[in-house]
Amino acid sequence: MSHESGSVITTVSGESVEIDHSAVRSVDAERVELRQGAAQHVRAESLEVTRSALVSARATDVHITDCATAVVIGEHVRVKESATLLLIARHVEGDVKSAITLPAAFAFGLGLVVGIGILRRLRRR
Repeated sequence: MSHESGSVITTVSGESVEIDHSAVRSVDAERVELRQGAAQHVRAESLEVTRSALVSARATDVHITDCATAVVIGEHVRVKESATLLLIARHVEGDVKSAITLPAAFAFGLGLVVGIGILRRLRRR
């Protein structure tokens, strides 16, 4: 078991990793616990994150509480009082607050198509 606290870590790997009050660039482990920290890339079978920030996380079982995340990919994801930009999962539990929803994605796509069409017509003149 690896345990880190109060530092900036480049890479951590192992069977079970606990990170408290630290920033880590890359974590690859079977089981990861991140509390009040920040991580750039996390890959694990089981991931538990509390009061932290993540850029990207990929795990089979993900439990996120009071966090801000950019991308989370997992089989089973439990979310409590957290916000994520992109969440891809087979099964999601909890109140998910996504920045990009299906209606927002369609509206963005439609706006992009209309904008490109207008620019093409303006260039022809």
